[in-house]
Amino acid sequence: MYLCIDVGGTKTLIALFSNSGKLLHSIKFPTNINQTKFYQTLIQQIKVNFVLSGIKAISVAMPGIVKNNYATWLGNLPWHNFDIAKKLNQDFNLPVYVENDANLAALAEARNTKGRSVYFTFSTGIGGGVVEDGQLVKRYLDFEPGHIEYIYKDKKAEWEDFAAASAINARFGKYVSDLTTPEEWDEVTQRILLGLVPLTISIKPARIFFGGPLGLHLNHYRTKLRKAFLAELPSNLTAPRFFIAKYGSFSSIYGCYYYAKLKESHR
Repeated sequence: MYLCIDVGGTKTLIALFSNSGKLLHSIKFPTNINQTKFYQTLIQQIKVNFVLSGIKAISVAMPGIVKNNYATWLGNLPWHNFDIAKKLNQDFNLPVYVENDANLAALAEARNTKGRSVYFTFSTGIGGGVVEDGQLVKRYLDFEPGHIEYIYKDKKAEWEDFAAASAINARFGKYVSDLTTPEEWDEVTQRILLGLVPLTISIKPARIFFGGPLGLHLNHYRTKLRKAFLAELPSNLTAPRFFIAKYGSFSSIYGCYYYAKLKESHR
């Protein structure tokens, strides 16, 4: 079995997977912005809710930049140089594998595909991962699309500052799931488009997976987005196909499982 942890900006998900990839049990708890208190709560939740006998490894999805199994920067969380792998290994004496959450989500969504795929999560921020022929692409392991700057309404801003689900919530004063009017979805489309087109030109994916609260509502604005996207894409590029993440809000946690399996196979 594999114990998988998805650390989010507001909530953390812990899940237990069977060796064959069946999700056996999961729980969520609020992510404390205090790093020490967060870890104390994490350990408590694991010990109270999970039986650890028979677990082969622990896999962790972290926001921000992860290098050599070590989280150096945590994006929207005020943490730096968080060696969660070392801590978990000391507490549970198990192998621990850490990777960026969007990379792991991309691995889960595109692991059985040929060619290049990109995954975007539109949530508290905007994350992204790139997979080619079922493998994470090394040059994009530090891919942070949400922090790329664009000109929006005559001002320079990071993509996630105006196109993340949290930014849409702030703009309209309601959750993405509560948007109803064509005008609202038109604005959502324009905000997403500003980053989607240049990143597609740069990465040249065959398919794009949309995740996070805003991405999972793609069907509400897919037609508008696709039409505007094709109008701006250079004619010499083949347009990628659009997909809603099949694992939904569980993409990163399933990615944890697949990543741990992959790492264990190379031990």
